[in-house]
Amino acid sequence: MTDPVNPSEPMSSALRRGLGAQIRTLREKHGVSRNELGGQTNFSGSAIGAFERGDRTIDPGMVVRLDELLSADGLLKAVVPYLEEEEGFAPQFRDFARIEAKAVSLWAYSASVLHGLLQTEAYARMSLESHLPAIGEAEIEHLLAGRMARQVLLRRDPLPTLCFVVDAPLLLRRYGGEKLWREQLRHLLVLAKLPNVRVQVVPMECEELVGGKGAMTVAETPDRRTFGYIESQGCSSVISDKLAVSEMVQRHANIRGVALSPADSARWIKRLLGDPE
Repeated sequence: MTDPVNPSEPMSSALRRGLGAQIRTLREKHGVSRNELGGQTNFSGSAIGAFERGDRTIDPGMVVRLDELLSADGLLKAVVPYLEEEEGFAPQFRDFARIEAKAVSLWAYSASVLHGLLQTEAYARMSLESHLPAIGEAEIEHLLAGRMARQVLLRRDPLPTLCFVVDAPLLLRRYGGEKLWREQLRHLLVLAKLPNVRVQVVPMECEELVGGKGAMTVAETPDRRTFGYIESQGCSSVISDKLAVSEMVQRHANIRGVALSPADSARWIKRLLGDPE
């Protein structure tokens, strides 16, 4: 099982490690030390080392500068579009984003914030604008685009099997005001009609202590491997340990067991909206 990541830096990805390896190879080919290269870019030698290992975020502008300094003839610059695509997610989510995108099945439990795959654009924007410390408008737009792009999974061909369980108090709270709240609930009803999507609500009447460990997601990849993902207070873990993931699957099954059926959940949401059943 992985340790929680530092929210200020992304988890090292294959893309970043590969780019870093290219930078190191070119630097060594030209006989330039890390300190020397850093001196030409206003970075320390240790920062250059972090770039080369993929341990530190590297700005696309820095990639272009390194391409010029290391006479890479566009080799490094060619990576920039892919780097920008990866940046469409919050640092702590990037590794799991790649797993989620390939998932053939996914089970999620939401307790305080709706799962990103279920959010309307207005709800997603509201959650990003509520972030503390505050983030700039450009960053909000960038992250919003990434979150909305994830939702292609809902209707991807072949269709994945998706099960979302939501705690009732989360739906009772009118996040963002009456209009946004109603729009979000109606969106849930639309998604619940998709043939591959199940939306279930854990009712207020539930007397069992379930979901005590908080929100979680478990995803199964095409090669039938399962991974877990948990996030809290800006820190996250992508979990690959088989025993730990198995425990998450068991906990999710237990939560589903006390939740309303998909049909009853839809009726519960309609009553909340005051709609006729």
